[in-house]
Amino acid sequence: MTRSNYITAEGERRLRDELRFLWKVERVEVTQRVSDAAKEGDRSENAEYIYSKKRLREIDRRIRYLTL
Repeated sequence: MTRSNYITAEGERRLRDELRFLWKVERVEVTQRVSDAAKEGDRSENAEYIYSKKRLREIDRRIRYLTL
């Protein structure tokens, strides 16, 4: 039985690089922003907190997709 490659080596490298960037760089920065914004008080009216939480969910969703 032959095995088909559905992704090129370059494509695989790009996906691995994206995963590494999201996990090691962007997620760390956004998590810190969420933490800093949460310290400012009322979260229901804190746009930075709300936006950062939304972005963190997007990052986590993409990480889950890339690791499946």
